[in-house]
Amino acid sequence: MARLLTDFEAALPSLSKAVFSQPIDKTDDQKVNIRPVLLKGELRYQLERFRDNKAFHWNVSGEELLKVVANELESRYRQVLVVTDTETIQYSMKANGSYKRHATASVPLPGKVQSHNREKEYILKEGENIPALVDLGVFTADFKIVRAKYDKYKQINRFIELIDHAFKDYRKDSITILDFGCGKSYLTFILYYYFAVKRGMHATIIGYDLKADVVQRCGEIAKKYGYEGLEFVHADVTKDVLTDRNIDMIVTLHACDVATDYALHYAIRKKADFIFSVPCCQHEVNSSIRKGGDLDMLLKYGIIKERVSALLTDSIRASVLEDMGYNVDMIEFIDFDHSPKNIMIRARRNGKPSTRGRTQAQALADAYGFKQTLLELCKKS
Repeated sequence: MARLLTDFEAALPSLSKAVFSQPIDKTDDQKVNIRPVLLKGELRYQLERFRDNKAFHWNVSGEELLKVVANELESRYRQVLVVTDTETIQYSMKANGSYKRHATASVPLPGKVQSHNREKEYILKEGENIPALVDLGVFTADFKIVRAKYDKYKQINRFIELIDHAFKDYRKDSITILDFGCGKSYLTFILYYYFAVKRGMHATIIGYDLKADVVQRCGEIAKKYGYEGLEFVHADVTKDVLTDRNIDMIVTLHACDVATDYALHYAIRKKADFIFSVPCCQHEVNSSIRKGGDLDMLLKYGIIKERVSALLTDSIRASVLEDMGYNVDMIEFIDFDHSPKNIMIRARRNGKPSTRGRTQAQALADAYGFKQTLLELCKKS
């Protein structure tokens, strides 16, 4: 039986993955997946253990992994798969408790060495155990992409790519995120998976929503997955007292109308380092703006007035964030429901306040008689 541990130790430097399955004792984990991960520039190994249809993850050093294999895994599973850069080894337990070993040479996957027509390398890959994508109907029960949902799969990866790019230089090992107007929380669960599983961080994500039944359902799903760092709260961002914890990141995707402004103001007050906001239903400026200057021709036709008001709203929000100490940009973000509300405001705190943007925005508000909530909230504070 020691043969497996010896082989495993030799394979560790070039290990791609390992899978322990078919436990002898039904009280053991149903399956254990092992893969190398890079955390803060250091090689670690992530164990993904399945029990009662829940997945649990943690990261260990190579030395700690060998102890786990020796003390908890070897001789307790009938099937073991070890894949390295050079070979694939399959172990099957025999009647006497020893393992039969069968090895084959590993070969590159088709297309991986081609420079042209290469398929995009997505962060969330087909075959990964991502329960939220199963619930969303993007993955089948065995984690294959549903053909009709391929566009949605690409859109979700687009969102995670934006997050991944923003956090490429992030060196902390923990993060606390607030998600305002989380709704059914598919993206909340995917965010948790990205930070807790893909990056191996200690992640705490709090989802706020107005619908109590949705909040309860999301809490049940988080418990089902074993996502202890996920919590959901029934609250109104425009009225209720929210968490007083240190917040690293604010997410507000399609929080309706002025709820976006209250969420952004909360981020400013909490000095959140990162903000990702996709506004929705910008009615406030459209309902109050009146003619008052050189831009009156843009207010003549209802559909143009509506679009101009929405763009003006987001421009004011971005200017206010810049004045309050953030680097801001706006990009086109593909919405999961194919909505035209697809502008994302991205902001990262730099701690360098100004007043220029708010002064210009206030001059427009005075001239055209409209009200903009974030501008008003920052004026009061």
